[in-house]
Amino acid sequence: MALNDFIISSLNLEMDDIHSISSHKSDDTLYIRITLRDSHPSCIFCGSDTKIHGYLTHTYKHLPICGTPSAIEWKRIRYKCKSCGSTFSQPSPFGLDRYHVTYALLANLAKDLKNHHKTFQDIAVDNGISNTLVQLYFDSLLNIPRLTLPENLGIDEIHSSLAKYNSKYLCVMVDNQRRVLQEILPSRSKHHLSNYFEAIPLEERKRVKFVTIDMWLPYKQVCERFLPNCEIAIDPFHVIEHLSNDFSRLRIDIMNQCVYGSAAYYLLKKWHWLLEQDVFLDNKPEYNSFFKKKMNRRELYDLLLGLNSNLELAYQLKEKYRRFNREASFENAPAWFDSVLQEFKDAHLPCYDEFITLLTDWKQEILNSFRRPFDNRKQSNSLSENFNGKLRELIDISHGYYNFDRFRARALYCFNDFVFYSLFSKLDPKKKKGRKRGPYKKDSPVLLSDTSFEDILSNAEDDFSED
Repeated sequence: MALNDFIISSLNLEMDDIHSISSHKSDDTLYIRITLRDSHPSCIFCGSDTKIHGYLTHTYKHLPICGTPSAIEWKRIRYKCKSCGSTFSQPSPFGLDRYHVTYALLANLAKDLKNHHKTFQDIAVDNGISNTLVQLYFDSLLNIPRLTLPENLGIDEIHSSLAKYNSKYLCVMVDNQRRVLQEILPSRSKHHLSNYFEAIPLEERKRVKFVTIDMWLPYKQVCERFLPNCEIAIDPFHVIEHLSNDFSRLRIDIMNQCVYGSAAYYLLKKWHWLLEQDVFLDNKPEYNSFFKKKMNRRELYDLLLGLNSNLELAYQLKEKYRRFNREASFENAPAWFDSVLQEFKDAHLPCYDEFITLLTDWKQEILNSFRRPFDNRKQSNSLSENFNGKLRELIDISHGYYNFDRFRARALYCFNDFVFYSLFSKLDPKKKKGRKRGPYKKDSPVLLSDTSFEDILSNAEDDFSED
């Protein structure tokens, strides 16, 4: 039968291994009854001849067949040694005894768990088992220790309720060279990061040559202390973000000083993006209802810059730094950086005071970002930002995680091609540890030896008569 051939192939069996096979459907589940041939094994204890001692039925959940849940009912032979009298069971080709699911179903679960778009509930429905069972098998299949530190380490954070130790952020580490997720820690605090790196052997820490971070000072301090051979680089995106925010604050301050409904207010409110984005300015003129004439973007752009001299100067400085960030090389970056920084200082624009301090304090780390050690890529946190988006999606589709260890294992399994699952005979649920039960005082029970049954009955009658 074609059904039998399909079942046998999915169980990695040969026809010669089968003594009998049949199927029946009950409660919307297809049950396949299988008995294997007697292989006449020697005693596993003394090596003597054996005989059949009896049969035990074992049931394994199997892959759905044409959308119908299926299960294997295996009539398992129990052997007895003719010499020592010991008994043992026929080895199982279907799956591990404690799991009660076939190897084929476990392999399909492992494949589905690799997909970060699927929740545990989605995987449970697709494979015909319960959500709790999926989580139990996942906890048992995935036991991910600390991974070896990479040569190029990226450190970032993500806001999450899973964070611990009075922190609001998880620390996310990536391997910038192999382009995979490296580690997730429950806190980004300096104390927790120090404990993490301190537990790693010095020789391993010395192998880290490059580290990319954002401008969270504890990252820099920890890396300088525990990664002695690393070169720290600041993510250029975060520098540009600070610059853009400072320019936007100036633009908003000027707009708020303009008369509401005036041409200046209209331009700064509706067309500010012409000064904040790279857009094609020489487009075909279109009718503008405010100015009641056809205008292209360049005309509006020129009007914007003509509104205020400080706005024009701030815009020119912003574009000079963006050009430096875009075109500078590691060799010419130091001189170019000093020139741009001096122009910011000479402008005496209060809106850029914070940015000038940033450039001064993080100069070397900014210059290090122009090095291209791997695949001609600038040093940046673009990879960690990419993984942060995927981690948020993994949390969102599951309506939040409550078990950090399970979330860490799932994330590393999904986003690291060098992490694999392993089969263990022991089930190991990673249950979240709850708070200890607080002290409480029990009410002392009434002992019949102290109060007679007649007294209790008399008191009850008195209470009843009073009511």
